[in-house]
Amino acid sequence: MDNELTPHTAEHLLATDTANNSVAPRSIARLFAIYNGYRVLVAFGVLALIIIPSTQQLIEGYNRSVFVAGCCVLLLSAVALTGRWGNLLQQSDSGILALMLFDITGTALISSGSGGLLSAFSALYLITVAAAAVMLKTRTLATLVAALAVLAILLDSFWIVSIGLADISTLLPAGILGSLLFTVSLLAQLMTSRLAQAEAQVDEAESQVAGLQKLNERIIVHMDTGILIANEANTLRPINAAARRFLNLSDHDEHPIGIISPELANQYQEWLESGRHRTEPFRVDADGPALIASFSQLDEENHSQSLIFVEDYAPVAQFAQSIKLNSLSQLTASIAHEIRNPLTAIRHAAQLMAESQTIAEADQILCDILVSNSDRVSAIIDNVTEVSRRAAPNPEQLDLNKWVANYLDEYQQQLTSPAEISLTPSEKTALVAFDPSHLKRVLSNLLDNALRHSKLDTQRNAAAVRLEVDATQEQVHMDIIDYGLGVSENHIGRLFEPFFTTSKEGSGLGLYLCKDLCEINGAGLFYRRTPEKESAFRVSFREEAY
Repeated sequence: MDNELTPHTAEHLLATDTANNSVAPRSIARLFAIYNGYRVLVAFGVLALIIIPSTQQLIEGYNRSVFVAGCCVLLLSAVALTGRWGNLLQQSDSGILALMLFDITGTALISSGSGGLLSAFSALYLITVAAAAVMLKTRTLATLVAALAVLAILLDSFWIVSIGLADISTLLPAGILGSLLFTVSLLAQLMTSRLAQAEAQVDEAESQVAGLQKLNERIIVHMDTGILIANEANTLRPINAAARRFLNLSDHDEHPIGIISPELANQYQEWLESGRHRTEPFRVDADGPALIASFSQLDEENHSQSLIFVEDYAPVAQFAQSIKLNSLSQLTASIAHEIRNPLTAIRHAAQLMAESQTIAEADQILCDILVSNSDRVSAIIDNVTEVSRRAAPNPEQLDLNKWVANYLDEYQQQLTSPAEISLTPSEKTALVAFDPSHLKRVLSNLLDNALRHSKLDTQRNAAAVRLEVDATQEQVHMDIIDYGLGVSENHIGRLFEPFFTTSKEGSGLGLYLCKDLCEINGAGLFYRRTPEKESAFRVSFREEAY
């Protein structure tokens, strides 16, 4: 049901005894202050008329004692509205009514002391009646004040007529003034009702605006996209927590964009000059997440400020990877069907030739090469098929400190030869969301890779796993470290390309598969050198909240 106060309902409420003007308390307080000033001004102004000799002639035939008594009543009413008394009286209709009765009494005395209805001071009734109509919440009381003012006028008029100071014709102006007072009261009440309606609408609008502002602020603060404001001085001010997290900023102050990220500065400058958005991801530091940026003009008139939106590239890469693998799955299905059968025939034929008693030694070597490379091609097909057919992730909340420790025990039991694998847990609880089966595949491949390179380069069958919680970035890092010579600078950029390998035995899909499994689980995988210059593959997880 609509509760909106319309003009029609306002007019209807004028006839209702318990209707409420509903003027806001702050408006009532302002009206009281203004009206109190009016009381003081009238009282002292009237007193000045009878004290100053040059102005006494303006009031002819006045009763000095009655005149002064009226001024004193108005002053007492004004004093009553100051300080604590005023705050108490204005909070109830009874207090306001009592003050209005004082004002009517004071006005009646001033008017009577200066000649009655014929006095110019009779117009003061209008101010009192109008003020009562505005400030009294109950309309019946407001009308009562008007009736009392009319009664005071009529009594004063009858008194003047009875003592012979005026004739009966004086009652006509008294009646007209009384009608005017009732009209003023009703009009003031109607205007107050409409003012109350307007104030209610304004308050509602302000409440809605404030609510929308809080909602917008809450959305901006908690959204995953980082928002920054860039000015003409090429400084950035982060707006939300995501922006500070992505760019390693600890406060809301302005920071030079070139110091934060030279690559971001280049992309921003290119956008300012050409309006083109570059889609290349960038990193604030080597261990941080890959980011993509977009730009928008904040001030369309003078172009003094711009908005910069920074997002994690991992979900974008995950989506692109999903599309790529869907296409790959169709291709590998055809490859598996079309190549497996002839490959099996070639391998079988080579084995039969090798088993012949009359085969030459050179041909035996060729047969072994055929069998070995057939097995290698078959393994590549199996790996490609496995990549394309991998199931969608089913992430679970994992405490890496406990989970990795348990998995390392399981992994070492499956090794054909003993290996030295150390675990350095994080100081804080490392909670992540990841598919356990996928994480086993990732960790198994990375550990196999670490042990192979450690043994190849140092004859030491050893590896290390270190866990670290980065609270500022809301990330958990897992480093799988080997003791080999490390990856050549020329090969780092191609490590995660499919079919790229530096080993004669590998298929080149192990690291590619690991990176793919990390990305579909919202994590990142990259190669790095530890502060101790050790060779390591780092898996960066998003930290889960408790």
